[in-house]
Amino acid sequence: MDEHASNPRPRLGIIISMFPELHETFILRELVALERRGVEFDIYSLQYPRDPITMEDAIRLSTERTFYAPLLSLASIGAFMRALVRHPVRLASAIGRVVIKGRDRPMDVVKNLAILPLALYIGEQGRQRGVNHWHGHWANIPTTACWYLQQIHAEPWSAAIHGEDIFSPNRFLRYKLDAAEFAVVCSGYFCNHLKNAMGLASPDKVHLNYHGLDPRVLEHVPDKQFRSRSADEPLALITIGRLVPTKGHDVLIRACAALISAGRELRLSIIGSGPAEQELKALAEEQGISDHIDFRGALAFADVLEALDQSDLFCLAPRLIPGHPPDGIPNVIAEAMALRLPVVTTRVSAIPELVSDGETGCLVEVDDVEGFAAAIERLAADPELARQLSDKATDRVARLFNQKQNIDDLLALFQQHVPGGLPLADTAVTRSR
Repeated sequence: MDEHASNPRPRLGIIISMFPELHETFILRELVALERRGVEFDIYSLQYPRDPITMEDAIRLSTERTFYAPLLSLASIGAFMRALVRHPVRLASAIGRVVIKGRDRPMDVVKNLAILPLALYIGEQGRQRGVNHWHGHWANIPTTACWYLQQIHAEPWSAAIHGEDIFSPNRFLRYKLDAAEFAVVCSGYFCNHLKNAMGLASPDKVHLNYHGLDPRVLEHVPDKQFRSRSADEPLALITIGRLVPTKGHDVLIRACAALISAGRELRLSIIGSGPAEQELKALAEEQGISDHIDFRGALAFADVLEALDQSDLFCLAPRLIPGHPPDGIPNVIAEAMALRLPVVTTRVSAIPELVSDGETGCLVEVDDVEGFAAAIERLAADPELARQLSDKATDRVARLFNQKQNIDDLLALFQQHVPGGLPLADTAVTRSR
């Protein structure tokens, strides 16, 4: 039997592929919210950060609560050898199941086996800290690390699924989730897929849990009014997202070209960076509208809020591409709606859970350039309609993305499944500076 360190309070071990990750601010917000509620946890990052850490909460958590280690080291090899001596049958069985259950995805088998020594080392570190429940973010390697600790050391775990790797055949993921205490998933679209299409033995263990909004957005909401544009002022459009094909920025650029050709005065701000930047700039040049588009790159959040304040419509045209992680509900759509900015987006993935066409925004079919241009023109020509949609959108976001309620729901699951439970009441946390 493994010796677990005694600890006066239950403690979570949060396993993440990389912490912090710039495009995973929703995980950072959740961790900060758990901390504010008095939950004891440590973060175990399977990789070192690849980008500079600039956000204050990310700096603090990465410094005070996060454990980093290389994929392979003398320490991880030592952890593997100790597990081999103490639990040879369990270790061999886990390796065999990874190979057999995951044989339909051979590259994933290699990755899952490669992470085994590090997972065992993380487990040792967690036990010394009193961790009695593991929680893995994302469907792939972090949940495998949690699963190893259950299979070899009989430690309970749960999963937070954010969409990646759930829509292609993945027998090992199904097998892992059947072994978890529970799983939370960030959209109804993803949740229904896991419950109904994965063939899980206990689909009732999968729970919907939306991400909360960034507190800085919520602080900004009370002062944000619907922006009234004067008749002679160019339409100010904004989009935010990585410059990658799945975001559909090319559709928006072509839609803007069609509107300008029809006589609509407009400017488009594109906030974000990514590998498709030069391709998109070339497309704007080809369409003859380079002078109407500002490629602003990645901005600090305060600058993003300022840019949203100065815009009339938020536009994003996501599409699904095989082999690329799907969008669920892009956080930027929820943030724009919370800030009373009318939204035009595509009918794809989980977006219709938040944006109802003609009620809380405008939905367009994927890759429909003419439809996207028509939706923009409709809202530009009818400010009262735009105002009505933005009012209803703000109400819907406040209901679905209520972080306090969503954290309450997550804590209730931990309370049920973590040995000793977790606190549910609001708890003031005093931090030493």
